[in-house]
Amino acid sequence: MNAGAAVQPVPVTEASNVHTNASGELVRGATQGDLDAFEELVRRLQRRVYGFAFQHLRDAHEAHDLTQEIFVKLYRNLGRYDAERPFEPWFWKLATNTTINYRRKRVPLPSEPGEETADPDSTPQMHDPALLQALAQLDPGYRVPVLLHYYSDLSLEQVADALGMTIPAVKSRLHRARALLRNSLAEAEEREAL
Repeated sequence: MNAGAAVQPVPVTEASNVHTNASGELVRGATQGDLDAFEELVRRLQRRVYGFAFQHLRDAHEAHDLTQEIFVKLYRNLGRYDAERPFEPWFWKLATNTTINYRRKRVPLPSEPGEETADPDSTPQMHDPALLQALAQLDPGYRVPVLLHYYSDLSLEQVADALGMTIPAVKSRLHRARALLRNSLAEAEEREAL
């Protein structure tokens, strides 16, 4: 890459293509055994993966362990990735499956969020403890699409690919999850008013 190309501004319409192309090159390099490309891919995904893990486990230490396990699974399974398909949905499906297996084997969902477990510098900015509690009480079938779409910033298409669902099914789950969250938050507000 020459220095002149790095200085030139990228038009907004091309910005996402540049990011996608750069990620594609990293994935290609990582699948061919380039450890530097894999490390850069991990750096780009790490914050979102940790936020995803924290929202599932609500414990900073367990979330770090799960994040690490997700990246180990990624490294081991890169050879199975089909380069003809988008990387992010494949990756988030792997992350979701790893999370489900992790929770089955190791971690019961805490009933109350512990203040000592939250790492404010690395958790997603969710200021409402009632929302955290309501999310924790959602069935995983509803919680996972919410986390992938709203906290991991995946498009509806990417969530559908990651979960092996149709886009209308994802929309339906998100709609139902929002309704359940609204009801849960309203009930919590009523309890506080008493």
